[in-house]
Amino acid sequence: MWTRRGFGVAAGSLGLATAAPIRAQEPVSANDRLYGEGRYLPVYLDLKAKAAAGDRAAAGMLSQFASFLGDEQSAIGSVERPPAAAIARPDLTSAESRDALEAIVEGARDTRVVILNEAHNISGHRAFAARVARALRPLGYDWFAAETFLSPQDEPAPSISLYREGMPFIPGFGYYTLDPVYAETVREAARLGYRFAAYEQTQAQSTPADAPFDVQVAAREQAQADNLFANVLGPHPDARVFVHVGYSHAMEKPGLGGTWFAARLKAKTGIDPLTIEQSGNWPAMDPANDAPHVASVLERFAPERPIVVSRGGVTIADRTYAGQMDLSVFHPRRATVSGRPGWLAADPARRAFTVDVPAFEGVALLQAIRAGEGPAGVPADHFLLTPGQTRATFFLYPGSYYVRLEREGGIDPAYGQIKVEAG
Repeated sequence: MWTRRGFGVAAGSLGLATAAPIRAQEPVSANDRLYGEGRYLPVYLDLKAKAAAGDRAAAGMLSQFASFLGDEQSAIGSVERPPAAAIARPDLTSAESRDALEAIVEGARDTRVVILNEAHNISGHRAFAARVARALRPLGYDWFAAETFLSPQDEPAPSISLYREGMPFIPGFGYYTLDPVYAETVREAARLGYRFAAYEQTQAQSTPADAPFDVQVAAREQAQADNLFANVLGPHPDARVFVHVGYSHAMEKPGLGGTWFAARLKAKTGIDPLTIEQSGNWPAMDPANDAPHVASVLERFAPERPIVVSRGGVTIADRTYAGQMDLSVFHPRRATVSGRPGWLAADPARRAFTVDVPAFEGVALLQAIRAGEGPAGVPADHFLLTPGQTRATFFLYPGSYYVRLEREGGIDPAYGQIKVEAG
């Protein structure tokens, strides 16, 4: 028979009476859930709440993060404004247009470096990067570098340099590659045979946080140029590199903000890169908010595919970038297709695949997960559902996928499996 004393002796012999003390734990943040569990909604809903309460920093971050979830109204529409009446539309009567990919391929033949920029709140720019990567590969371009890729860290961390086709594409590779469109661009680049390189400024190369803005810009831009040379162009003298950057980093000449990455890389290496601007040319959600030069291009040419425009041999571009880059790409205004962005449906390599949606309440994110990567990989496609939606359409590259929901309370197990055929 067990007595109180007998139970205590037995428990002690089993190690139960000397349990380790409880240790303090850090609370789990929304970002922890994103990187540790692959949960996007905690970050998205937190930013939306803070932005609605007047937090301007959160509103700026929401504009970028919403693009990762396919919420273009929050990403683009919330920040666009009517152009100033004093800014006149350019006269494009004598201007000429050309297919953007054809112009890029022609310009890329005579250099080793192509630099394409993006606006960080426009996922469609990352979709165009996939098409550029495809077009450059037959020319021998074999490296893909991006400012989003994380540079080596003091603590062990995943390295994009090790990424190859078929490996899980995890959130730790970078920040903007949390966008499934961008993750798929990198996955396809791996399939095409590209190798990958980070070149972002490291902690050791950083300036003090209170340094003047122009000093911080100069330090970061020089570090990026130095790192790309050290990581790729120096050790691989035959490498041809496709570089994806944000905004002004692609400027070849000193301009607003100082001397940027492309200009510094050119000075350091003697390589004249092909520089391509698209960040200031995206059609607004509301046509009344189109920048004057964008409105003129869309009215004059009504493009059905990305184009570049010139007049008298001079590239038409956003005022900030005029004369700073070789090419300036304009994208057509596209209607939605099956409730999804028209630019996504326009990618000739993607296929539409419509699925049934389980009943849900509140906010829900429909996700397609590559079957070979497991649940930790960045989704291949995902987007916010509208209340009561029972069917939804993915646009996916050929392959096998699991389908699941992320709800406010967590991620449901996969409820379906689909196979997208080529052709």
